[in-house]
Amino acid sequence: MTRDPRPTGYDDATIEQLVRDVAGEWTMPPVRLDAPGWRSRVRSPGARRLAAVGGVFGRLGRAAGAAVTLTVVAALIAVIITRPPSQPGKSPEPSGGPSASPAANATALPKLLVNGDEPNPAIVMMRRENGDFARVDLTTGSINGPITRKSSFSELRVGPGGTLLCLCVEESGSIGGQPTDDIVSLDRFDARGKLTSSTPIDELSGEPDPRDASIFVPERPPHVVTSIGFSDDGRYGFVGWSLRAHPVWHSGVIVVDLATGSIVSRLALPDSTDGEGDRRRVVDAPRVVGTIDTGTVLIARFFYEWTPPESQQPSVTFENHVFTASLDGGTLGDARLVPTASDCGGLVIRAGSLPESGYWLACSSSPELTVVRRLSRENSLIGDIRVPGSPGVDTDPTAVSADGRSLYVWNPSEGALTRVDLASGDSTTGKGIASTVDRGPLAAFGDWLAPTAAAKSWLRGALAISPDGSRVYAIGIKHPIDESEMAGSAGVFVFDAATLDPIAIWQPTADFVSIAVSPDGSFVYAAGLPGFDFTGTRRIRQQASITVFDATDGAVRLIAGQLGGDALTFLGPTLD
Repeated sequence: MTRDPRPTGYDDATIEQLVRDVAGEWTMPPVRLDAPGWRSRVRSPGARRLAAVGGVFGRLGRAAGAAVTLTVVAALIAVIITRPPSQPGKSPEPSGGPSASPAANATALPKLLVNGDEPNPAIVMMRRENGDFARVDLTTGSINGPITRKSSFSELRVGPGGTLLCLCVEESGSIGGQPTDDIVSLDRFDARGKLTSSTPIDELSGEPDPRDASIFVPERPPHVVTSIGFSDDGRYGFVGWSLRAHPVWHSGVIVVDLATGSIVSRLALPDSTDGEGDRRRVVDAPRVVGTIDTGTVLIARFFYEWTPPESQQPSVTFENHVFTASLDGGTLGDARLVPTASDCGGLVIRAGSLPESGYWLACSSSPELTVVRRLSRENSLIGDIRVPGSPGVDTDPTAVSADGRSLYVWNPSEGALTRVDLASGDSTTGKGIASTVDRGPLAAFGDWLAPTAAAKSWLRGALAISPDGSRVYAIGIKHPIDESEMAGSAGVFVFDAATLDPIAIWQPTADFVSIAVSPDGSFVYAAGLPGFDFTGTRRIRQQASITVFDATDGAVRLIAGQLGGDALTFLGPTLD
């Protein structure tokens, strides 16, 4: 490892510039009225609005109160002693072992930096912070969008020649600050993002709880919820829906033929109460979470309850209704409740078939724990595998191998990757290479003087497997020492998928929140959060970014560093 030596002295001009930089970037984090409360935190990622990314700009560290009274001299000291190494890049891999690249500079990223030939694909569709979508051209470092101008419940797929297909949801009406109507359509766009056709699918309408007309309910529960998914073969779209019609929630799944826009089938699920007595219940839209046998899928319907409804800190419980259902030629039917799956955890993330017989499902009880439950074909419990997670990190930490025999579970703050053998239930854990950004006690003291804004609390696409199944790529989060130090990005961890041996760590150029690989596995793309540098320090001039790594050696092939103020995340772990 080589690092640039720290400067040994500062002239008057340098000191003046440092002070100006501190004054220019010294801001309190914004107070977000849409920051997620407990209701947002327990809802499914598919239904949670990405606008709640405002939670990233949460509380200050415990030193914030004292820091605002510090003098400019103290702030200057903080800048000097926390100044990161000034050169981006990577060190060569030592003979016989993995490598780690040195840290990148914390200054604002360039509009476009290209090192060699441009990566393929060079046009990437991204989800925006507000839930819409945008087209990023990596040949120019530019971004165009929004594309659909619909709600965050919508889902987009890239088709031949860059054409776009969207199962789009448009919200309308408002009672108590929540929409009352969801209008679903199948919209098609050309490669430039121009709408070419729109086919109506359905209109779903819910109503407020009449019991709440005379009281104030702080969490403003939704009246109608929609989720969108797609079949494994890409032929069908699934529209899960749930709407309140006091005293119950109605819910079901609509199957849409994506070629024609016609409705193939409708499946109604059993009604659920909207809360007995002084309790309130919200039933999320059901989701098809996986195929568990030939012609059979698993459907999960998350719900949560709280009491008393007017409390700022109510007692909250959450659970799932899990159903098996037949799927034949787009016809969904014969829904049957699976009691042995419903208590797996607060959220069913995904499911699949066991290699021999039976099926599995992965559940997130909390950010601290992922449970992999194995069930027989008759729905009897075979066993659970419990994998520790990262407290305070909102993400789907799982990915399935291409052959369906292994489930990978990622712990981003510990840099630990666990592989679960789905046939046997055995698990193996590998630990990534420790980050080379050693900030030391002086840097910690500098953070106390000039604390960073907030620890990252979410990742959208933290794990990706190379198309040939040989490697696993994962985004790490720098583990804070205590509450006065805030998390930043620990970079991209690279593992051998078969042995879980660490191959490398690619140092971050930004605060990475999403990762994807190219279809041929040659490139790895990482999306950076706007408003922060890779250390987690608030940088008001830093915009959203995409960094492209060469998968062979981790060299930075491209940086598009000025992609606007909305957080961008990839549509899936493999780019189209």
